Amino acid sequence: MTSTSEANSARYDSIVVGSGLGGLSAAAYLAAAGKRVLVLEQYSALGGSSHVFRRQGRWEFDCGVHYLGECGPDGIVTTIMRGLALDDRLNWLPMDQDGFDRIIGPGFEFAVPVGWDAYLASLLDAFPTERAAVYRYHSVVRRLGESAGRSSVSSHAAMGRALARSGRAALFAAMPFAAFLTICGFSPRSILVLSVQCGALASTPLGLPTAAMAGFLQDYVGSGSFYPQGGGQMLAAGFAEVITSHGGAIRTNARVRSITVADRQVTGVRLADGETIAAPTVVSDADIIKTFTELVGLEHLPIAHRARIKSWTMSRPLINGFFGIEFDTATAPNSNYFAIPTWDDAKSLLSLTRMSRQLIDGSGFSSGADWARQMAARQPMFVQSSSRRDPGNRRAAPAGRSTVEVQTITPYKPELWGFDGYDLATGEYRTSPAYHEVKKIVLEGMAERMEQAFPGSAATVEIAELGSPATQTRFVGNTGGAPFGLKVSVDQFGSTRPGSSTAIGGLFLAGTSTRWGPGTVGAMLSGVHAAAEVTGRDLVTEIRSGAVIADPSALRPWPADFDPLATTRGIDAQVDRGRRR
Repeated sequence: MTSTSEANSARYDSIVVGSGLGGLSAAAYLAAAGKRVLVLEQYSALGGSSHVFRRQGRWEFDCGVHYLGECGPDGIVTTIMRGLALDDRLNWLPMDQDGFDRIIGPGFEFAVPVGWDAYLASLLDAFPTERAAVYRYHSVVRRLGESAGRSSVSSHAAMGRALARSGRAALFAAMPFAAFLTICGFSPRSILVLSVQCGALASTPLGLPTAAMAGFLQDYVGSGSFYPQGGGQMLAAGFAEVITSHGGAIRTNARVRSITVADRQVTGVRLADGETIAAPTVVSDADIIKTFTELVGLEHLPIAHRARIKSWTMSRPLINGFFGIEFDTATAPNSNYFAIPTWDDAKSLLSLTRMSRQLIDGSGFSSGADWARQMAARQPMFVQSSSRRDPGNRRAAPAGRSTVEVQTITPYKPELWGFDGYDLATGEYRTSPAYHEVKKIVLEGMAERMEQAFPGSAATVEIAELGSPATQTRFVGNTGGAPFGLKVSVDQFGSTRPGSSTAIGGLFLAGTSTRWGPGTVGAMLSGVHAAAEVTGRDLVTEIRSGAVIADPSALRPWPADFDPLATTRGIDAQVDRGRRR
């Protein structure tokens, strides 16, 4: 294959492995900065965990883009898009200012509004007998949230300065969120209510640092909650437009077998079909553990780096139930819901801990079906409707109907899911009767959570589908089915997570496992930082100062019936100077 490598040796300045939003934002900024870039995606469509899929020609489901913060005039998302001249193509639809998230349970509702003062008022309304605990809690998370920011995770020094700005609240920054809520003086039931949003970070309150939860609240309470008009695939389509219009190339159905290295310096990549492509730099948006253990090989790393990689822990897997319903969610508030099915597990701190270990760790069950039944009956879940957030997007659902996605964290354990011993890469696990039984039980529980959020909807289901940890591993390649990358914990939070550069010369990282993740916003920002390392430019400072890196005149117009999925699916041809051939 040497001749292929030599033929391509001068063609690309950088190769991006994986087309999640981290890889796509990196490639877009590299192309805009004048670099010859190639994106290689193993799947048939761009977007990674953020892509959409369609069923029966009538339903479109968002896999990962549920809501975003930082989309206001000065937000980092707006800044990233403006730097690529995409700000006039991507419109952000605000969610309910009085309750973008609503935490509901039997006889209870707590609306999470935009604005820290409004958040305090809502907390006091929801927990009238725990006012002292509310004031302690709100003071700390607000100080931590407002003192930090996306730039505060760039280095240990920056994190130190952010903690110093938070004053005495810094004492609680590394404390597990559940312990912090207990110290505040909340009852077990209130702790359950305030903990369910930890699932948005694929974490539990037993391990999530309080500073991480404060950062999540700052993103949304502090800056508002938004959804991209046209659906989550609009993000991938926008990045792809910049890449291809600025001379870059994109290939789907192109699985990378290895990142080639010589003398601890990247030389390019080798594809699964044996093709080799040379480039002096590679940005990996692939699963971080697989990047080093499978694509690069630990033997190419210093011993200390090998030990660190072996110590990494991945986040919890997320499972998603997708429902197409003959029910119009437009009558409901434009909110997400965290639905708590029962208060039985909130009788004491011990019972809350036991629930987490049983349902989320999957401990103590003799079969996957037993675990699934308990999970379906007891576990809180996240419920959201893409068609409600963007009612003008007729690709999402037919008129008068709706799409609803229900999500929760889960154990990866293959033995619980019934795919132990099956080949995930080929999809062989789908032949397992135990796998289908567990999926059916879990979907029934998800339909019950949907019913809590949208009363009357469960009886109108036309289509239902569940994505399991095996699904995530098969299509995206995440270790343990973890779409949020490395677990957010005290030793894997902020600047303690990997940065853009690595011990391999020319190898850079993007994605949710870096210090700017997890989540959609963190992934996109990680890509900008990776491109900055490759180009040697402080791109974040440039775009925050108003610089537009892309050439607006190079971008091609989008027609009125623009279809972002069709644009980002099946791109198997090389693209040069904006023209496919």
